[in-house]
Amino acid sequence: MGSEDYLHALETMGKILLFTPILLALLLFIMGFPGKGPDMGSDAVFSVNLMMSAGFFTLLYVSIFRYREGVREAEYGEG
Repeated sequence: MGSEDYLHALETMGKILLFTPILLALLLFIMGFPGKGPDMGSDAVFSVNLMMSAGFFTLLYVSIFRYREGVREAEYGEG
């Protein structure tokens, strides 16, 4: 598996981890569950924060790696 395939897979995983809790919260808000559903508590908020931070740091890793590859290609004239 090439480096670009690996980075694309990591980018997709990071986007899923980052945006899934946001989309689910939006759907629950649209359907009107915040006032009717059970209170999830701080455990749910903690796990959502962990999931979103994992997605954010995965995307940060991919962007730094791609930047370094671009600098290396520009420096050595590869491409």
